[in-house]
Amino acid sequence: MRDFVADAALTQAQFTAHLEAISVDLRAIAPDSRASMQPGEVLDVDGLALRVAALPKLTQPGADGGPPELAMGATLGEGGMGVVRSARQLALGREVAVKTLRKGDRSPELVRKLLHEAMIAASLEHPDILPVYALGQSDDGAPMLVMKRVDGTSWHDVLQDPHHPLLLQEPREPLEWHLEVLMRVCHAMAYAHGKGILHRDLKLDNVMVGRFGEVYVLDWGIAVAFGGPTTGALPHAHQVQGLAGTPCAMAPEMVQGDGRLLSERTDVFLLGAILHEILTGRPRHGGSQVYEVLYAAHLCEAPQFPVETPEELAAICAKATARDPADRYGSAAELRRHIAVFLQHRASVRLLEQARGLMGLVEAAEKQLRSGGASDSGARHRAAQVFAEARYALRSALQAWPDNRAASESLQELLRLRIETHLLLQEPEHAQPLLEELDPPDPALAASVRLSLDQAQAEQGRLAALARDYDPQVGALTRSFLASVLAIGWALLPVGVRWAGDTTGYRPSQAHHLAGTLIFAAFMAFVVIWARDSLFKSRINRTVVGAGSLTVVAALAMRGIGWWTDQPLHLGLAYDMVVFSVVIAMMAAAQWPRLYLPASVFLGGAAVAAVWPTWALEATSIANLVAMTLVAVYWQPVDEDGQALVYGVVKRSVCDAFSPVSGKVQAPTP
Repeated sequence: MRDFVADAALTQAQFTAHLEAISVDLRAIAPDSRASMQPGEVLDVDGLALRVAALPKLTQPGADGGPPELAMGATLGEGGMGVVRSARQLALGREVAVKTLRKGDRSPELVRKLLHEAMIAASLEHPDILPVYALGQSDDGAPMLVMKRVDGTSWHDVLQDPHHPLLLQEPREPLEWHLEVLMRVCHAMAYAHGKGILHRDLKLDNVMVGRFGEVYVLDWGIAVAFGGPTTGALPHAHQVQGLAGTPCAMAPEMVQGDGRLLSERTDVFLLGAILHEILTGRPRHGGSQVYEVLYAAHLCEAPQFPVETPEELAAICAKATARDPADRYGSAAELRRHIAVFLQHRASVRLLEQARGLMGLVEAAEKQLRSGGASDSGARHRAAQVFAEARYALRSALQAWPDNRAASESLQELLRLRIETHLLLQEPEHAQPLLEELDPPDPALAASVRLSLDQAQAEQGRLAALARDYDPQVGALTRSFLASVLAIGWALLPVGVRWAGDTTGYRPSQAHHLAGTLIFAAFMAFVVIWARDSLFKSRINRTVVGAGSLTVVAALAMRGIGWWTDQPLHLGLAYDMVVFSVVIAMMAAAQWPRLYLPASVFLGGAAVAAVWPTWALEATSIANLVAMTLVAVYWQPVDEDGQALVYGVVKRSVCDAFSPVSGKVQAPTP
């Protein structure tokens, strides 16, 4: 047995010598590489004639005068071997197809082939193998093969016409339709191989597809037995020599012309050649002349596929048409299973294709964001939307086929692109969940996300501190409480002085005024220390404490001057209210515009005290009560809707503030 794998090194001259050695006359070969080459055999012409003569006459009346078996009709088509005509099988009343030889072309070889095909087809009862009903002879002694009549067309014609009615009536994609047909052919061949029969001439032209989805493998004229002893009904593979089959689809071992090299993997190659033509639109082997095609079949170089060919399907085709039979699928059934698995994965592949289209939109949207579109809410929404759609499609693809490597790689690429965009936009909190989806993890990208998260957290901490420092609600309850205490205390003190003067004749001096201010300063220092946790919690509160402290210092200075210069008491009260007015007006300008009103009240009280000295105490009392009450109201906390809480909360806070807890007075908390 020749080693056809080693023969791959044959030059063209050596290959020509090989063809001559196996008695191949290239001049006698039909120029069409799609036409079948018939095996050269020494025929028993007399034996063939006797076999045909023994067949019943199908178009003549019966011996008892009954009707003939067949009533011939119109010609349905002509092929390389003969003519197919319609007929009516009268006994059963059904339409059939009759294959016979053309007049003037009834060589012993064609007669043998027709008889051979009839015997094989009759022995293979399979739904995808055209049934044979009868074998007989015509009136002029030509053999006639009666078969099931199928209203269909050649598979080759369907493949050549993308708008063929058989494709248009299908909801499936054309590729899926063709693969379904191929799977049925594989099924038929697995059955034939189980019966020990090789077809040797599988191709698109030898498969008929019916109008209702029927699939039939035809033309078993050069089939041989294999794997066991011959029965005499058809030749065994190890007995045949020479070339037979279709050059553009031949397996490399077929070109060797040695039947001992044939096996079911030879038919697997032919099935793979059909798949190759489905995927590329070209035969497995090419060339301008039959010799070139045969030499290409001998070399059997690795096939090249269009870029749009699914990777998995291209791998199936390449394996099925491998040069070495050992590298091919072991059976037609195994090839069929792999095609079936691909079809199961097809949904995943379609989703991947959809996702790849979306990824182009994702890249465009991300590029727009990176080039300055981050402030455009529409651009951000578009980028997020197309990313979500692409990720969903890729996840669905992996759900349908977990081992879809291309989908997995595309998903990782998509996630990295989105993570990098989030990092550029300083959105690490959005990048972190996506980082967890990366498989395998990306340490460099993870480090970038962690660094960005740390920076973002530090910035958020700084902003939170600023927000807390300038949040008027922080310590609002304490400020309001203190203002309420001052409103009551400052309102009652002048009234008490007036009452003491009216009942006892007491007349306060500047010295008394200065001493009272020192007592007030000590009281305020105690209050600040007591409520320090609340009053020093924010910058605003610290500013208020500072302003209050400056007010006390200013009041002490004014009263000290008044005592030293022996100014009238009413002027000291007026100066105090001017100081209070100025300080509160400054707080109004800095934070609380509504404080201009109590500042105005103090200014008015100062004017009254200065102009009408006899009413200085009353003016001071009223100004203190009104102004500080307004301050207390304006400083009270607000609820979640921004509405000020009822003033009753201040009253409750006062009670709570002076309730003993752990033996000491507690300051109110905001």
